[in-house]
Amino acid sequence: MIGHIQAKNILKIIKGKYILNNVSIQLERGKCYGLVGSSKSGKTMFLRALCGLMKVDKGEVVVDGKRIGYDIDFIGETGLLIGSPPFLEKLSGFENLYALANIRGTSEGKTKEALAIVGLLDERDKKVQEYSKDMKQRLRIAQAILEKPSILILDDPFCDLNKESIIYIEKVLFLYKKRGSTIFITGRDRSVIEPLCHKVFEMKNGKIVG
Repeated sequence: MIGHIQAKNILKIIKGKYILNNVSIQLERGKCYGLVGSSKSGKTMFLRALCGLMKVDKGEVVVDGKRIGYDIDFIGETGLLIGSPPFLEKLSGFENLYALANIRGTSEGKTKEALAIVGLLDERDKKVQEYSKDMKQRLRIAQAILEKPSILILDDPFCDLNKESIIYIEKVLFLYKKRGSTIFITGRDRSVIEPLCHKVFEMKNGKIVG
């Protein structure tokens, strides 16, 4: 199981502006970490850099001794939620997830298991266009855990959700902590994610400030 991640002096400049300014963190295998900050603090850009989805101007990300962009292109064995991945609205929740499962070589059983964990198994035959905002977010989480990843990276998973959905997503995090996965989540409210995390970083204007 992989999971030790180190970001070293990450720098990203866009149109003369420092989006990420010398960001360094270390995530130990099997622990849950959080990153808090405002909507324009640089959290999402940092996650993209951490996963290898964005080229940085300086610095490096090392996963279990392998450098992204040199030894490997992306972090492997990772369940990822960044932004709002689109679904085929006229297909059911199960059909959307199972289509991805087929591409990834994952079984129907694992698809149903992922839906059950986020509380959508009974809603699996309902078209996604009939899902509420909260249900769609839980379906995105199910997509992230479809292959039982060693690393789970979720960008603002609790944003504007009802209590029921928050409980289901917390259940996912506790389950993957128990499995020994490395977890990294972002949020705007420290009080929401801090109880789930081994350590919480704070980002402001592209810098880690706490």
